[in-house]
Amino acid sequence: MKFTYDELGTSLEWKKKLIFAGIFIQENKLHAAYDRYNKISCKQWLLIAVLQGLPSLPSLSMVGEAMGCSRQNVKKLALALEKEGIISLIKDKNDSRKLCVEITNKGKKMQEEFNEIGKDLHQEFFKEFSIEEIEEYYRLSKKIMHGIDNIDKYFSQKK
Repeated sequence: MKFTYDELGTSLEWKKKLIFAGIFIQENKLHAAYDRYNKISCKQWLLIAVLQGLPSLPSLSMVGEAMGCSRQNVKKLALALEKEGIISLIKDKNDSRKLCVEITNKGKKMQEEFNEIGKDLHQEFFKEFSIEEIEEYYRLSKKIMHGIDNIDKYFSQKK
């Protein structure tokens, strides 16, 4: 049975619930679409993409912070990428307990491919958006990130 979201409710409380749940639903749908057609998972792709914006040889913890997930999650993703020869995990010279991520030549080639494909993906993703809508969504996305920080504070205070 197909339905439209407008049929489910129109009150402000309903809209808040749909926006909140929609973030998770959109993430799931984006992951599924990406994972269906690519050799690596969407999360693995994100790890590779994040590496482009970090200093050379970032620690797993630094990558996790940038990705918004735990060091343990990053390590699991990194181990799979290391098996494929896309990254290398190396011990930090100053702290042998700390693992750092180094992108291999194969990984650098993959980053270049992603950058090219990314242009097309962004074009497809945003083709129904006006420039004004992109600017507004960006502004609202920053507020969503602050809202997520507020949820984190809420849960940490309840402990």
